[in-house]
Amino acid sequence: MNDEVAPHVWHHEEIIGHGIRALAEGGVDGAPLIDGRVLSVRATPVNGTSTSMAIGLSVLPPGGATPPHSHDAEELATVLRGEGTITIDGADFPVRPGSVVLTPSRSTHVTSAGPHEPLVVWWTYAPAGSEQRWLDAGAVDPR
Repeated sequence: MNDEVAPHVWHHEEIIGHGIRALAEGGVDGAPLIDGRVLSVRATPVNGTSTSMAIGLSVLPPGGATPPHSHDAEELATVLRGEGTITIDGADFPVRPGSVVLTPSRSTHVTSAGPHEPLVVWWTYAPAGSEQRWLDAGAVDPR
């Protein structure tokens, strides 16, 4: 076992519950509201919780969308709850619970929630580094 990074187990229902509560409260410590959605970084080399990837949670309100953006990291997004669309370089990909989407590095993408419920997404950036903007905004889960 690596002495630098401790193993960690997350459970989908706990992740979803925390994200939905944070959204309902307009953000909480470690999961602030940023650009209309909740963001929470759960693992990052910056605080020693990982060595080379970043892992986190995004919760978009019904009808909400991220601004178009890109980053150097590849992103693997797993939809835990809700339905919506992830648009990558102009192509729309409908998503629902269980969808796993790989967004190539430097691709312009937008995540949009459907109209009826929040969209809860568990994401991984590899390599780490693109999460720094969320860390700077206080989106580091303290648990």
